[in-house]
Amino acid sequence: MIVTGHIERVGCRRTNAAAPHGVGVAPARPRAIQTHVRPQTQLAAANNNRASRTPPPEDNTHETKLGPNVLASVKDLKEGGVKWGAATVVRNDSANLDGSVRVLHLSVSDHVDMLYGRRVKGVPDATRWIESYTIPGQCVGVRLPAPGQEPHDPPRQLYAIASSPYASRRDSAYVDASLIEVVVERHGSSDDSVLAELGPGSQLEVTQVIGRGFCSLLDSYNGLTHALEDGRNLVVIAMGDRGMAAARSALNWQPVLAHASSHSVAALYLAHSAGRASFVTDWDMWREAGMRLRPVYTHPGAGVDDLAVVGPPAASAAAGNGGASPAPAPASSPPHHPDAVALDPARSMELLQLSLFMGEGGFEGVCGGPAHRTTFLLAGLPGDMASTLTRQLAAKGVPSSSVLFAQSDFF
Repeated sequence: MIVTGHIERVGCRRTNAAAPHGVGVAPARPRAIQTHVRPQTQLAAANNNRASRTPPPEDNTHETKLGPNVLASVKDLKEGGVKWGAATVVRNDSANLDGSVRVLHLSVSDHVDMLYGRRVKGVPDATRWIESYTIPGQCVGVRLPAPGQEPHDPPRQLYAIASSPYASRRDSAYVDASLIEVVVERHGSSDDSVLAELGPGSQLEVTQVIGRGFCSLLDSYNGLTHALEDGRNLVVIAMGDRGMAAARSALNWQPVLAHASSHSVAALYLAHSAGRASFVTDWDMWREAGMRLRPVYTHPGAGVDDLAVVGPPAASAAAGNGGASPAPAPASSPPHHPDAVALDPARSMELLQLSLFMGEGGFEGVCGGPAHRTTFLLAGLPGDMASTLTRQLAAKGVPSSSVLFAQSDFF
């Protein structure tokens, strides 16, 4: 019995038709499979064309991730970009032995409604205030509600956030508010004198988070996070209570504490005396983390109740806004208390140079390694003093872009 059929295969075709008995049918040869091999030059050209069609990735090496509502530029600050929100004083604690420096624990109104649906259990309808505080060295404006104030008026004075971003986020996680800390002085500006006497429950107004944290004046994207990622040694120089407030936010920050376990982290704190030094209770924690903290007192023998003015009040005003020390405070700045204790810039600069360049181990001993691999964080220094120190550091091999400033000093 002869079976006829039709079979197709890939690459060949075989047909069995009716044939006389005993006559064989030669199978058809499979078709040759043609393979086109592209020369190497054509492959390279195709890859180049494909690469040209793909946009190159942006260079975000120095990019610092900011929160959703940060006021990042001076232009926005002056052109009505400020937003004031309600805040409440939770506690008013002393930051030094004589009680002249106060830490205000503020609860910024931060209610966010949750939206619920069939498939989504809960989505916030807005971002929280605390989400904008991501980098140490950022600051806020604080004012007391008063008639005649505009909702977009720029703040007369900026206050560095003294609590670290990690601590503020941790404390705000389970409450319907954003919790931060700011430092005020009883014998500081007129605004400070009023704020320093506020008790729990007092109502305030606070701006959104301002600035990019500790960053370079030459490249605002070159900041503290880049220094940590690059594995650089850190030297923090804080002058006065306001400078220590900004430095504390960095020294208490978890990435810096972890960085201190494998890299050199040193801190120099210029203060009037031991009785007026701020946040003494934090010093042991920093030293246990591996940091080297050295307080430098302009008047080490002064008593706790000594109210002698070391320098003119204008110097303290300049230290707060980054201006030149001998220049008078601008008209928009709040006047200072007659009993204000200001650090003398000349005496402070002399002591700072002795500590940096003439101490045991020399300058590299302070840096903990090569100068070009060290980043300096400056907080609270007057403008002239900061610029002079920057030039001296550059002469020692520290790049100018590696000198970072707190936003409350120059923003």
